[in-house]
Amino acid sequence: MFEECEGYLSNPSSLSAEAAGEILLGHRHIPVGMEMPARERALAQRPGDEYVDFIDDVGVAMTLLPQNVGERVRVARISALERAKAAICAAQAKEAYGLEQDIIARHEDEGIYTENPNRGAGAEVALARKVAQRLGSSFISYSKSMIEHMPYTYNALERGELNEDRAMLLVRETNKLDPGVRELIDREIAGERGALEGVGDKQLLARAKKEVLAFSNKTDMNNHADAMNKRRISVTPTPDGMMRVSGLLPVVQGVALKEGLAKAAAKRRSAEDKRTDAQVMADFVVECVTGQQLASRPPLSVEVVMTDRCLMVGDSEPAFIKGYGTVSAEYARWMITGDRTGPDGENEAEAWVRRLYTAPVSGQLVAMDSEARILPQKLKELISIRDQFCRTPYCDAPIRHYDHVYQVARGGKTTEVNGDGRCVRCNQTKETSGWEEFVILGPRHTILIKTPSGQMYRAMAPPLPGTPESPPPGSTDSVVITSL
Repeated sequence: MFEECEGYLSNPSSLSAEAAGEILLGHRHIPVGMEMPARERALAQRPGDEYVDFIDDVGVAMTLLPQNVGERVRVARISALERAKAAICAAQAKEAYGLEQDIIARHEDEGIYTENPNRGAGAEVALARKVAQRLGSSFISYSKSMIEHMPYTYNALERGELNEDRAMLLVRETNKLDPGVRELIDREIAGERGALEGVGDKQLLARAKKEVLAFSNKTDMNNHADAMNKRRISVTPTPDGMMRVSGLLPVVQGVALKEGLAKAAAKRRSAEDKRTDAQVMADFVVECVTGQQLASRPPLSVEVVMTDRCLMVGDSEPAFIKGYGTVSAEYARWMITGDRTGPDGENEAEAWVRRLYTAPVSGQLVAMDSEARILPQKLKELISIRDQFCRTPYCDAPIRHYDHVYQVARGGKTTEVNGDGRCVRCNQTKETSGWEEFVILGPRHTILIKTPSGQMYRAMAPPLPGTPESPPPGSTDSVVITSL
């Protein structure tokens, strides 16, 4: 069943107490060499290209620049480094473009992914650039558009007349035009050497819009029509323990909403109510959307992860609110036990405590096993608390899929250890031919990702409250508080 994993150290002959505790949580596939330090492991993975060594040496050289120089030299260095940075961005775009062509050619030779021959290219680029997968695909698209249809923009980036952001701006503004029109606009804006020196973002955007509208008004009208379909409401956390609600509405709907909120605030606010009009409007929106009678008593569960010491003894270890992020210990205690009375004179929230125990040393949540093919809901909840975000490195997207790290078809089990949370894109990418993932030993739940190109990346679960980055010997209990 595990023939493809020959050479992996899955069952060491001797184990420490900590390692044995980890093994008891579930089977780990430990690739040989993963015990090497990160730098040595990266050196071992090098493809043997002399230019990779040269680029790394240039990066090292940048850290060794002499510092006993004057202002004039420093300004000259900053300018030279900016030109070099732009040239590096151009070279990186060319490599991303070439990587996609190589992957397409390999898939065509293998006769796979005929409907999507560039599958996996965006993920490779994203991991190499240390960004989320969606940004890898968009970077390839930007690189392809610029190299194939906007050569003058690309040359300006190589020379350092444009930085990467401004090059992307030009590509984005002309993205919906016919290739021939894009090439004409590219020549008009960036065709003359030095034409973009001293041009800022807003000036460049104005030039691009002027050229685009001169060729076609249809694109502008389509953009207005698309904007109608992009109406949305978003809810995002802020650093001060609040959630920001923002959105886009068509003018008619926006004006109607504004007037409706103003009328509701004037009607609902009593003389004894100390709330401002803005506060009444905010509460009114929450009550309308959730269907509750009082905005101060939310009917939805709010899960707070904190140590027992934090809740019972007054420890200062920060807590974690699922769906929001890290908050101070004092704020978490205030949420649960604070004196918060609403307009009806009752305490705003009811709370009950559910204890989740963490493993000794690692601070990892205790496993929940199941023989089911699909991860049970309670197991998903445990993984959601453990992972918090998509587990692919550099991807901070919300978790949408709960799946097996080591696939069931290859012998993977339905356990907490072999489960993880991913966004939709990352969970689909891991099924790409040549993409492999394993659970390995680490301070916390750790996944090893091996891409089709042979690169390896680690993805470690974030530390829960009461768990340091390098856990010392001992154990930590975590508590989940749910407010009803």
